[in-house]
Amino acid sequence: MLCAALIGTAHWYELRGEREEAMSRLGTVVAGLADQIPAHHAPLLLEKYGTPGLLIKNTQDARYYVLHEQLRKAAQRNALESPVLLVTRDEQGRAVIVATSEERPRFREALPDAEPILARYDTGGRQITAQNDLLAVEPLIDPQLEEVTAAVVAHESAFGAEAAAWAALWRNIGIALALFAAAGIVLFRSVGRWVQRNEADALALASRQLDITDSIAYAGKIQRALVPPASAYDELFDGAFIIDRPKDLVSGDFHWCHRIGPEACFVAAADCTGHGLPGAMMAAIGCSLLNEIVPANADKDPAELLTLINTRLVASLHQHGQKRGAGDGMDIALCRIDRHQREILFAGAFRPLYWLHNGQLTVINGDRKPVGGAHHEPERSFTCHKLAYSPGDRIYLFSDGYVDQFGGPERKRFMSARLHQLIEAHRAEPMPRQAQLLEQAFLEWKGAEEQVDDVSMLGLAV
Repeated sequence: MLCAALIGTAHWYELRGEREEAMSRLGTVVAGLADQIPAHHAPLLLEKYGTPGLLIKNTQDARYYVLHEQLRKAAQRNALESPVLLVTRDEQGRAVIVATSEERPRFREALPDAEPILARYDTGGRQITAQNDLLAVEPLIDPQLEEVTAAVVAHESAFGAEAAAWAALWRNIGIALALFAAAGIVLFRSVGRWVQRNEADALALASRQLDITDSIAYAGKIQRALVPPASAYDELFDGAFIIDRPKDLVSGDFHWCHRIGPEACFVAAADCTGHGLPGAMMAAIGCSLLNEIVPANADKDPAELLTLINTRLVASLHQHGQKRGAGDGMDIALCRIDRHQREILFAGAFRPLYWLHNGQLTVINGDRKPVGGAHHEPERSFTCHKLAYSPGDRIYLFSDGYVDQFGGPERKRFMSARLHQLIEAHRAEPMPRQAQLLEQAFLEWKGAEEQVDDVSMLGLAV
């Protein structure tokens, strides 16, 4: 566009320059002839040959021959394609030819479309006519009579005068197209190479992404193999549900259970540092530690087990001596449930236990310290809570992803109080129905917002 604008502007200026030059040349021609031609020759010729057709040859009259030669030489010298005329005004006010530079005389021939000539007959001048002709008129003034006896007229087509400008325009367009073609070939080849490299990089990236996705999917498969299936809880309790909504393909949250007798078992819900693949790796470590430590220390209460797990996790991740605020760990709620004694032992690391007892929901908070990590002292002790439950009681263990989710009309967190109200409102519903209602409430609250963290919740009818 810039190139076209520059070429167009240059062409406009060149057209104007060619017109001005042609007009100047025509003005010089008629002015020079007006100085050479005797002003009284035109009236004498008109008086001698009173009607058209009487003067048929250039050599028929000496005066006409002199006029013709002067006009012819001027037209030839200036390479004018249109004839130079000597024009006068007859008795009817028409413009008629007296002499011409052409080989055939046109004596007393009336000029068509002579208004521009008549308008400048007495004063002379130059103009562009409606027919796009360049016109120059110079009057012949008889010094004795002090009146205009005739006028020298030279005209030329504007298209002919502008031929050089049009030729320059096409030349410039050709040069521009050649330059653009050369640049296009260079760009096409360089861009083509860039596109090929980009496509190769994109294919390689897609292949690597597919490998990573497959690896993460396989990691998810391994993770699902580590955590117990839903059927394990159905064998141990009168009712149970699991809500598991990872933020990514794999999760840093997990639930866990281990049977230690016909009527006794351990259950847990843990939230490991991070989400996605880093969180899943931490979850695998945490789950493996539970599988290793709890069966070997089944006689210990949940608080003692959390202390053992913390010691092993700090040692496994080499977190001794690190600055506070560094290191990874997990928040966990761990329960020992004895259905024969109707007793629950609970210990928590930053995670609570929700206990629905006789229709009343009670929140038992865990200790404000994690398992693992360098946020606290390496040697940690936890509090064990002992609960005597009744038939029909229910407990809920969950990660913080549910209550920390942003959403709602004001884009706020869901908050624990809203979960508290939700569980109380549906306390009479069967456990599978409660899971549907809790998950529906979560999705409605989240709406179009992005899920902020992994979500895991375990509900048990003890």
